[in-house]
Amino acid sequence: MPRSKQRMTLFLLLLGFSLLLFLFSLSPLRAPSSPTHHLRIPNAETSFVASLDHFLAGTPTLPDDTVHDQQQQDTAKLDDAVYRSDTDRLYSDPYYPVSLPLRVYVYDMPPKFTYDLLWLFKNTYRDTSNLTSNGSPVHRLVEQHSVDYWLWADLIAPRSERLLSSVVREALKWITDQPAWKRSGGRDHILPVHHPWSFKSVRRYVKNAIWLLPDMDSTGNWYKPGQVFLEKDLILPYVPNVELCDAKCLSETNQKRSTLLFFRGRLKRNAGGKIRSKLVAELSGADGVIIEEGTAGEGGKEAAQSGMRKSLFCLSPAGDTPSSARLFDAIVSGCIPVIISDELELPFEGILDYRKIALFISSKDAVKPGWLLKYLKGIRPAHIKEMQQNLAKYSRHFLYSSPAQSLGPEDLVWKMMAGKVVNIKLHTRRSQRVVEGSRSRCTCECGLTNITNTASIIS
Repeated sequence: MPRSKQRMTLFLLLLGFSLLLFLFSLSPLRAPSSPTHHLRIPNAETSFVASLDHFLAGTPTLPDDTVHDQQQQDTAKLDDAVYRSDTDRLYSDPYYPVSLPLRVYVYDMPPKFTYDLLWLFKNTYRDTSNLTSNGSPVHRLVEQHSVDYWLWADLIAPRSERLLSSVVREALKWITDQPAWKRSGGRDHILPVHHPWSFKSVRRYVKNAIWLLPDMDSTGNWYKPGQVFLEKDLILPYVPNVELCDAKCLSETNQKRSTLLFFRGRLKRNAGGKIRSKLVAELSGADGVIIEEGTAGEGGKEAAQSGMRKSLFCLSPAGDTPSSARLFDAIVSGCIPVIISDELELPFEGILDYRKIALFISSKDAVKPGWLLKYLKGIRPAHIKEMQQNLAKYSRHFLYSSPAQSLGPEDLVWKMMAGKVVNIKLHTRRSQRVVEGSRSRCTCECGLTNITNTASIIS
């Protein structure tokens, strides 16, 4: 494996450990908060580095949750406390086990797993000379996967400056020693795994936990069969690489979008991303179409942002995985995404209806000679205007910020997670009572292939 990938693997693995969340729906110690009003918080920071500076300026001194002795007794005590709380609520709360607000406990991990890593990133990222396979600075690549930071933290550091050579195994042991982990086998714990390399060396030890993912690649290239599935895990959006085109920007650009279809990115990808080279062959040179090779490095962001704001439709094909940051760049740019990724799973789809803001085209249709452009040109102007208006409404759901905004991605994570609580309890309790000879895991092969159907919206 290239050294840059080795570095990324460790960094992104530690990201998840630095945000280890213990999901509670039981805590009697915290009173329910008042209903959330969907208000925007002024001056929320969406820049990763600027937010990090502000975050670290207020680094607190925290207690340490490290478990030293009496682990078995502590696990039993926790289990008894959970039982008493659940039983009280069962007979007093008519809506149990559904409970809002969702209660989440964030472990106070030792600083070497959290703040020390953030400081290491802050002090070294400007000096990195690491490049990804496409020539982009590594820290630039990490930004679109910095979901981990926006929920808690993000980091990167040159290999030569690593002071914590055994930190991954130490962090794994720390987590799995916790009474809460032992009680549930990790089933009520949440781990950000928002880069395909994250957790690769230790995934088998944390496979029961809820993973926060960019997608659910079904090709087997990134996740082994059975590691990830919608019942257990949660899809989160990438961090957009371009700036938000706000209401003023949209009013100025929507009347001037002269390009029919725009794409800027890597034209050759692996696995499912091979569709890109076929689309290039089909679309290059066509009237009203701009297809450009490009990266997210210096100048790439500005070129992509300018092109998207001048276009009606933005091509969003599969990359090395079914998902791509380009989808979210298009959304915040007011450019209607044309999604060509047959295996794609989307963030917060239990809440958001993507048919209102994007077009879903099967790979088979997309590469038919002349088919895609004829389809796009046949869409009614009234429908295009409606989708643009919906994009303006939906963009807030994909903007990570500090402080987090109501109905932003951080908020929607917990709205989606609330729907998993009953299932988490089911599998936790089942795991606690199964005997030798029982199936260790109850599964149902109901995950049908995600086949994209191109619905006609021309007439």
